[in-house]
Amino acid sequence: MLKFRSMRPDAERLTGVVVASKDDPRITKVGKILRKTRLDELPQFLNVLLGHMSIVGPRPERTELAEQLAMAIPYFEERMRDVKPGITGLAQINLSYTGKAYPDSHLAQFERDLTNPFKMEGTEGALADDMRMKLLFDLAYSASTEELRTFLPLELSILLKTPLVMLRALGT
Repeated sequence: MLKFRSMRPDAERLTGVVVASKDDPRITKVGKILRKTRLDELPQFLNVLLGHMSIVGPRPERTELAEQLAMAIPYFEERMRDVKPGITGLAQINLSYTGKAYPDSHLAQFERDLTNPFKMEGTEGALADDMRMKLLFDLAYSASTEELRTFLPLELSILLKTPLVMLRALGT
């Protein structure tokens, strides 16, 4: 998957593979702009032309993270079943870059119920919590592909809302 580099070249030298956080110090100044506007995804159109990706679909995760998440979140690997990864998707137009619900969105009220379902102490802000939110959207999108009457309106909605997300710079 092609992307513009938005982090320093040695970003994971000390930490290993980790997901970017909201105010991640590893992100460059130009990278902040690219991520905020989601322009860092533009090179992926080449992946679409090569047939490796679709314009709309669940966002692919790095292999190292996908393995960890599959062990922590039941059915996580099901989100990509029979669906090509996409440049944009249902989760991308409804959630922040990191997978959190926007504080003023109608989803924010459900976030507490969806994160830390086992009420384990000391797990606040866990990666699995944000990914559970994304998983719900990815599974809903995958389910919509089964019938044209559900797929087409959702696909068009995602395609129309993506530029609005980019223009409003909600990519944090």
